[in-house]
Amino acid sequence: MHTADGIPRHSVHRSVSKPIGYFEVGRRARIKGRRKNSMTTPMVRFLLRLIRILGTFTPFILRFLRDRHRFLIVGGSRTVPRDQHEQRARRLREAMLNLGPTFVKIGQVLSTRPDLVPQVYAEEFAVLQDAIPAGPYREMIPALAEDVGYHSYDDFDPEPIAGGSLAQVYRATYQGKQVVVKVRRPGIKDLIETDLRIIRRLVPLALFLAPDRFSFSLRNMADDFERIILEELDFEREAQMMEEIRENFAADENETVTIPRVFRDVCSERVLTMEYAEGTKVTDLEELEAKGYDPENVARRVANAYFTMGLDHGVYHGDPHPGNLAVDDDGRIVFYDFGMSGRFTPAMQASVINLYLAAVNRDVESIIDELVALGALDPDADRAAVGHVLELVIDDLEGSGDVNWQQIIDVVVGMLREFPFRIPPDVMLVIRVGSIGEGVLRQLDPEFNILAAAQAFLREHGFLQRAARMKLAEAQSDIETSLWALLRLPTKLDRELDAREQERTVIPQEIAQSQRRQTRSIGYAILAGGTFVASGLALSVSQISATVGIVVALGFTILFIHSSRQQRR
Repeated sequence: MHTADGIPRHSVHRSVSKPIGYFEVGRRARIKGRRKNSMTTPMVRFLLRLIRILGTFTPFILRFLRDRHRFLIVGGSRTVPRDQHEQRARRLREAMLNLGPTFVKIGQVLSTRPDLVPQVYAEEFAVLQDAIPAGPYREMIPALAEDVGYHSYDDFDPEPIAGGSLAQVYRATYQGKQVVVKVRRPGIKDLIETDLRIIRRLVPLALFLAPDRFSFSLRNMADDFERIILEELDFEREAQMMEEIRENFAADENETVTIPRVFRDVCSERVLTMEYAEGTKVTDLEELEAKGYDPENVARRVANAYFTMGLDHGVYHGDPHPGNLAVDDDGRIVFYDFGMSGRFTPAMQASVINLYLAAVNRDVESIIDELVALGALDPDADRAAVGHVLELVIDDLEGSGDVNWQQIIDVVVGMLREFPFRIPPDVMLVIRVGSIGEGVLRQLDPEFNILAAAQAFLREHGFLQRAARMKLAEAQSDIETSLWALLRLPTKLDRELDAREQERTVIPQEIAQSQRRQTRSIGYAILAGGTFVASGLALSVSQISATVGIVVALGFTILFIHSSRQQRR
């Protein structure tokens, strides 16, 4: 009896007793691969790949250039109807799929980059998330044989249960436990590294052909994309992220979330073995209700799990499409596939919360500050122009009634396209989580509002109060600094006046002394008034600082009165 690939089934299952068949098949596959590779040098493969990529995308480039100039470099622009853009987007998606994993991943990245592609293309590229045909099992054998060895598994099913652009997933048994084995597609790293070299060389051409407003985003996209895809290729990193997220949720007394256990003994850069965690897909509403689970409650718990990972733990799952979320028999939320996991530094967490508070308070200047802090806006951008656009964005969103996450992203990015605006990879992953996650949650609860859920989470877990305390602490520090600066002013003022007295001047002595008293009197008045104002501001932060400020202000007031009396004499 044989598998679909012609491999004897007895060698696939129960490999402990028959390991030789596996290694023999793997050896033959490697020999075949070496013979094929020996026919072409790396430079020839690079050139052939470059020709194929250019040949694939040149027709699209010419069409887009003709949209801007009817005769490529001269002539007016032309209007392209939406149905034609939809057709182009479908063909472009198919072209990316045919070029392989690198460009499938580019399409996936672009589906969350509204700063670079119109929405009609982003929607079409999002289909690439699941449209990856499975490769033959025979191709996966070398990675398994070389990295972990088939003898490690008690049983291995050659039929994949899932497939992605970078890997395929199989069921197996390890040490008597049901496991899932994720295997990187063969030759994928070499192909991706070649494609990345080509992309880096094509970036200057893209900058030359693209409108100026996209240059800020394009300059950074190649580096951002390279980091993202190389991280996803490293299954050791994915295992580490899984273990970290699992450990973070281990302290959850209510046990609302479960993360599959990783078996490190059978893991490598190309192979990831994890516990098989069975569950009902969160979008299978009939099955959930049959098991007694309320879909609306499931939606809230999934959202709160993501808020907890991002804003509390700082490490989060970044691919919330329906196939990666389930509910187990104990009612816990199960997360699968951590290849796109991300990190949220404390600085980023603070920026996101401050950005939310600034938007709620219509504080445009603070919004700009946080966008710069997140790396989304060029520090040299025209702040006045950006502020005006942001005010329009807030007005537009406030008048829209029920606002969802994707609508906010579309409006904000759409209006900021004209500025040096980019979406950093960490922020891009957050946008992806919000966009895909909101769609999944609205399948569970059509009335679900992710913004209202975020606000409730921030309030219930004290994030808003914590942010407010940090703002007050900053204000207190600024006020105390200002008070000490005011205390040093009289000494500086005396020095300046003494320096002027020593200068040769034709002003009579009495007039000079009168001007000196008048200047000093004005200085004391300014210091007294400024210190009183600062003390009033400090009162809401620290009574000690306010008391010190009032005492200092009274001292300046007494000096002002004394100086004024001397001036009258």
